[in-house]
Amino acid sequence: MANLPNLAETLASFHSDLNRIQTVAGTLSQIERQHYTDLTKYEDEKLSSIAVAEQSSARQLGEIKQICISMAQKIDEIEHSIGKK
Repeated sequence: MANLPNLAETLASFHSDLNRIQTVAGTLSQIERQHYTDLTKYEDEKLSSIAVAEQSSARQLGEIKQICISMAQKIDEIEHSIGKK
């Protein structure tokens, strides 16, 4: 099984990248939620429509974060199964 070290390195790299994406998505999602909160304080139709777009973006970024968490967990399972951890 000469390919296992390469697989382990690749999985570790994927895991690291997923953690970075998860962090970025989480941070951006929080910013978008704050924008939504800030924009809905005003009674301006244009700002309200922007707020709705911000809210949608926050949801989508939250979904990306959850996908990354799920994928990282799967990588952990694979790493355990090949005896890396």
